[in-house]
Amino acid sequence: MEKIGYKWCQFVICGIALAWTACGGGPDSTTIPYDSQGLPGNWESTFIAHVDEIGSTLPFVRARQSTDKKVHIAWYNAAAEQGGAEYHQLHHLVWNPSTDDTSRNVVANRPAPTGVLGFDRCDQFDMALDGNTPILIYPTYEINDVLQQVEADIMVNVNEGGVWQEAMGSVGFVDRNPVYQDGHITENMAVKIDRQGDIHYCYQYFTEGMDSANYRYPDLYYVHRDRSTLSDPIAGIEQYAQLEELVDGNAFSSYGTHNSVGYHNQLLLDGQDLPIIAYAEHGEDFMGTFALKVAKKDVNGRWHLQTVDALPDGWEIGGIGMAFYPEDPERPEEPRSLGIAYAVRLPDPEPDNGHRLLFASNQSGEWKTEVVDESTWCGTHCSLAFTQNGQPAIAYLDEQSHSGRIHRFLKYAEFNGLRWNHESAEEYGDVGQYNTLWFDDKGIPHICTFSAEDNEILVVRRSNS
Repeated sequence: MEKIGYKWCQFVICGIALAWTACGGGPDSTTIPYDSQGLPGNWESTFIAHVDEIGSTLPFVRARQSTDKKVHIAWYNAAAEQGGAEYHQLHHLVWNPSTDDTSRNVVANRPAPTGVLGFDRCDQFDMALDGNTPILIYPTYEINDVLQQVEADIMVNVNEGGVWQEAMGSVGFVDRNPVYQDGHITENMAVKIDRQGDIHYCYQYFTEGMDSANYRYPDLYYVHRDRSTLSDPIAGIEQYAQLEELVDGNAFSSYGTHNSVGYHNQLLLDGQDLPIIAYAEHGEDFMGTFALKVAKKDVNGRWHLQTVDALPDGWEIGGIGMAFYPEDPERPEEPRSLGIAYAVRLPDPEPDNGHRLLFASNQSGEWKTEVVDESTWCGTHCSLAFTQNGQPAIAYLDEQSHSGRIHRFLKYAEFNGLRWNHESAEEYGDVGQYNTLWFDDKGIPHICTFSAEDNEILVVRRSNS
């Protein structure tokens, strides 16, 4: 066990200036009051782990709180095999906030090809917990017909009794090309565990490989894997086609119009363990649109697609965080409303019309969007959670001022029922990437984040709540 220490961040004292804004991410955004300057914050920062760096793979940190109130954190870290070949390995630790202790282990997954120096397996993964059991999904590699190493398949890895058990999850089955049936799954993916312990995940199917019609991709797919049969052998690659459900995009054989969907996807399971996916569509080619979308699966297995925010051409989603509103104790049988935090980015932003953070809710029965923060270029790496009072709160990255001054701050916004209040949670060390926000039993916000300057994983928490 390694002991972790505290680093106290300095107070940031800001004047409070209330502003009214009518500027939103799309044509239907709502005008709401918000605090554009921020409030004084008193936050403390706890060092969790150092990330060793090689090649171009990013650490891509994920944090989840388990039922015993400990925090599981996973990330990519540099590793080496016998013979000196370097590659990236998934690492996992458990942090106990009450004792400040951590226990760390390496995820037992397939190593990089022998002799390939600096090989970067992938840039993303996701993690979910079944009680206190961590379950990870991540892309693995293959060498395609032109000898390129590509992120191709999704692996599922479960820590059962302290032992990692890796199994093939999805291959991106191609139903139209008998020669090249193993497509390429890219980095956008999300995973959740249902009440039976089964594994649900979605992913962006990026391309089918060496084919002149690959401009019709990427698509969004979903898979439900029975936990008890996860490691059972699959006789042929065609069996994966029965597992992989198209959510949005082109079933290629139908030759539909172009879609470019599945970016920044987030997954939830409703009270019936039915999947709900939030994702972005970016029109990279003709017939494409730019939008924040939600897909829901009904009890009959049909997917229903909704456009939450239709954006002007060229406006892209830069990050998504999704969460359920708290259950209404007087109507527990009612479906829970959804909240979605999302960052909107412009290719060439004007000084006062650039990157911003927005929030969408369907509490009223239809989707309504509002501006959370447009005081700076901000909103990526957004993570959404709800306070004990049932109000949304968001952790996100503040990138720079509209005048171009670089910030790279970790920022926190909380809705108080009337307006969004903002705080700088940490301003030192180029911090604010890969954020995960949660509240403890006392309602104190915690944010697992990453310092790109120090290559450190931190937990930042408010100390005066």
